[in-house]
Amino acid sequence: MRGALTLLSMIALAAAPAAAGTLVLPVFAHNAKGVDGASWSSEIYLTNPGDQPVQVTLSSFLPGAIAKPTPCDLFMAPTRVVPPHSAVVWTSSGLATDLGCAQTALGALLLSADGPIRITSRMVNQPGGLEQPAHGLLTGAGQAFEAQAVSHLEAGDYLLPALLWHRNACGKPAFTTSIGFANPGNDPVTVTLDLEDEGGSGWILLEDEEVAIPHTLTVDARSWRQIRLRPVDSPAGGCLDPEAFVVKVGVDGPLAIYASVVDRSTGDARTVRPVPLD
Repeated sequence: MRGALTLLSMIALAAAPAAAGTLVLPVFAHNAKGVDGASWSSEIYLTNPGDQPVQVTLSSFLPGAIAKPTPCDLFMAPTRVVPPHSAVVWTSSGLATDLGCAQTALGALLLSADGPIRITSRMVNQPGGLEQPAHGLLTGAGQAFEAQAVSHLEAGDYLLPALLWHRNACGKPAFTTSIGFANPGNDPVTVTLDLEDEGGSGWILLEDEEVAIPHTLTVDARSWRQIRLRPVDSPAGGCLDPEAFVVKVGVDGPLAIYASVVDRSTGDARTVRPVPLD
């Protein structure tokens, strides 16, 4: 019973709006290139459950990458005011302007709020050649993310559970998995990735590089980084089924962490949040 109460408390905490302070949206895109000519763009939803207006400020962009061929000057940090008991959409086009007239961007966002707020986003896959509606809201298949209070980010060990990949696919892999990190702080953070059971091989592919596990990498201060994980094919050969796996992530400083699992047959994407280890 005690374990069930603990789990319910964790779920309630995850769903609760953040108090006044700084939040990090762990991934944000605007016209970021995808496969087959598609692009990815994000819109943000600001929800105020309280009885007072809340002002949300776009504090900074954590790159990634950003291109501003024709930059525009910003005389003050962009803001949105969310009335009591309501929600406001911060559109992709509005965010692009507020980032200095960005043509493309991929990274994370730091936002600050002067009251309780819940900030979520949808990153939408926009097929190549299709125009978006004039109302400015994105349409298409999307993936949901939630901003986290920077004050809640802690060094420690975490699990990214129920990830999927496809060894010896004999064609197009059924699933792909990427892990992302957003560092809102002024110091680099060291990350250790480990798989407790990787078929005894002791190796995985990060992007296209074969590395031994555990593997250590660094996420620079005030930056964003995403890497794709793939299994090393079995030398025994033969076509195999997709597999579920778990990654243990150790960090020596505050870091927003997420994983993205994509079903390659449909393009459907699932967001995985880290689970802290006892």
